Amino acid sequence: MRRVRVFRGRAMTVGTSLVIAGLLAACGPEAVPSIPPTPTVEPLPTPITTEYALAAVAWYAGLIVHVDGALSVIDGGGGSVAVDLRLENPGPELASLEAPLMLVSGKQAVDPVRETVLPDIPPASTVRTTVIFNVAGSFNVQGSAVRIGRAGEHEVVVPIVAGGEGLLVLQPRPLSVRGTTQAGALRVVVSAGELRADLPDWGLELPLESMALTLTYSATFRSDFAGGFPFTSSNIGLKLPDGRTIAASDDGHSAPAQVLAPGVKVDGLQSRFVVPAPGTGSYVLLVRSGSSIAKIPFKVVGP
Repeated sequence: MRRVRVFRGRAMTVGTSLVIAGLLAACGPEAVPSIPPTPTVEPLPTPITTEYALAAVAWYAGLIVHVDGALSVIDGGGGSVAVDLRLENPGPELASLEAPLMLVSGKQAVDPVRETVLPDIPPASTVRTTVIFNVAGSFNVQGSAVRIGRAGEHEVVVPIVAGGEGLLVLQPRPLSVRGTTQAGALRVVVSAGELRADLPDWGLELPLESMALTLTYSATFRSDFAGGFPFTSSNIGLKLPDGRTIAASDDGHSAPAQVLAPGVKVDGLQSRFVVPAPGTGSYVLLVRSGSSIAKIPFKVVGP
C-alpha cells in the first residue's frame, strides 16, 4: 500500500505568511501621507503714528481757514494723513470752500480721498471738518504742505512742519491811508485802505498777477443845490505806480452809486481797484467833479 504524505499544515503556514506580508506592505511607510512644512510668518510692519500741531490761519476766497493740525499713520507701504480744518465764514451769505485742496511734497501731489465732501458754512459761522489723504510709502510727510487754490491764482500754503515749504496765508493787509481833498463842491476824506488777494463778497480768489486795493472814505456835497450830487465810479479814480489811471471795478460791488444830499456827509463809502501784484508803490486817488480834479497821494510799502 502506497503512502501519500500530505503537507497540509505547511501549506497553510505559507499562505498565511503571504497574506500577512501583503497587509504589512499595504501599511508600510510609503502609504502614510506626508505633512507639509509650516512656512515662517514674518511680522507685519508696525504703522508709525505722528501728530503735528499746526495752528495756522489762512484767508481764501472770503473764508478764513484754520489749519489746526494733522495726524499721519504710515508704514513701509504707505498710509494716511488726516488734516483738521475749521472753516470760518465771516460773510452774510452761505459759503463753501470750492477750490482744489491738496497735500503736496516735492513733485508729489495727493488729492483727498474720493468720499471727501467739504461742508457748507452758514453766515457768521465756523464748521469743523477733517480731510484725509492716502499716501504712498515714499511720500515725505514731514516735507509736505497743505495747498489750497487753483493754478494761476493765489494759493494758500501751510507746511506740515515749520521750515519746510514756505508759509503763505494771504492775510489781508490794512493800509494806513489818510487824506482830505475837494473837487468843486465834492469833498472826500479817506480814512482807511486794504490790500488783499481775494474778492470776499464774490467768494473768488484773484489771479496771481492781481491784488484788490480798497479805499474807505466819506463824501460830502458842499452845496445848497436841492437836487444833490449824483456820485458814481466816474467821480473816483486811481493813478497806479506805472502812471496808468484806472476806475473802480465794474462789478456792482466795488463802487458807490447814489445821490449825495446837499451838506450831508456820507460815511463808509468804498472803491475797490484791481491793481498789479504785489500792490506796492506810489498811488494817487483822483476825485473828479465836472472839470475839477483833486488828488490824494499815498504809498503802499512792502509787508
